[in-house]
Amino acid sequence: MINRRNFLGLGLGAMAVAVIPGKLSAIDFRETKPKAWTATKVDDAVKEIFGSTATTEGSINLSAPDIAENGAVIPVSFDTELKATKVAVFQDANPESAVAVFTIPENAVIDYAIRIKLAKTGTVTVIAEADGKLYSVSKLVKVTIGGCGG
Repeated sequence: MINRRNFLGLGLGAMAVAVIPGKLSAIDFRETKPKAWTATKVDDAVKEIFGSTATTEGSINLSAPDIAENGAVIPVSFDTELKATKVAVFQDANPESAVAVFTIPENAVIDYAIRIKLAKTGTVTVIAEADGKLYSVSKLVKVTIGGCGG
């Protein structure tokens, strides 16, 4: 005999499976672009991932703190109305410049929030590829030592 909880659990599980897209795909950029993850300069990492470093400023909104008291968990969020196919996050404070690369599905809303680690004060850069062009936005994030705010 099936009880109400089991019935609801099975029903919700079946519904969740029904709404999952039939085909999910992701590109493993660590495997396909290994030099991007060992690049020590942002331009080198950008060139590895996108094939070019020529960007147009704007069209992306970037939010990050001006001063981060804890460099281990810096909130970074970005959004754009561009119909981008790829978005990447870079920084120049750590030995490796690439932080994350996102392959964007068609008709997706680009409104992402992540947390990154910065060893010291540095610039966070987000680059989006849309219609064969690269768009970028950057912001300096000051990392304080010991959380003293100064």
